[in-house]
Amino acid sequence: MSAVAKRYARALFEVAKERGLIDQVETELKSIVDAVRQNEDLTKILMHPHISVGAKKELISQLFEAHVAEVTSNFLAVLIDNGRESDLENIANAYVKLANEERGIADALLTSAKPLSSEEQAEIAERFGKLLNKRLRFETVVDPAILGGIVIKIGDRLYDGSIRSKLEHFAH
Repeated sequence: MSAVAKRYARALFEVAKERGLIDQVETELKSIVDAVRQNEDLTKILMHPHISVGAKKELISQLFEAHVAEVTSNFLAVLIDNGRESDLENIANAYVKLANEERGIADALLTSAKPLSSEEQAEIAERFGKLLNKRLRFETVVDPAILGGIVIKIGDRLYDGSIRSKLEHFAH
């Protein structure tokens, strides 16, 4: 992640924290990133070098201003003013990391061979949360290819308790 993305995320985070809007701004950033990612025309317009800053800001204002906090709206305008539209997703990711640190949360990807009940997820979150001294927030994926067990990715750490992994280790 670029230093620029981290700087922008830090600036946005500080303002959001000051105003008690950390969670709301996070949700809004994720929604905006998703909207841009899912709309090819919007992406092209935002990234096009020959479309004026004013036109881009007007479009963003029309699309998002009524749905987001003033902090988020102003931030988007600053991004466009500074020609940093292409950094939006990286900035949003850096913001989420800052917000998670502030709240003592870690985002984790939990992969299992079959869907897990909410009780099973809660038990896994509690065990790994104690290990990391954080509260875990899971995104879950079902992948029958792991055969059984679970794989948890937290940041750059991977905890592989899958049957496939154990069989691969056994085979070597």
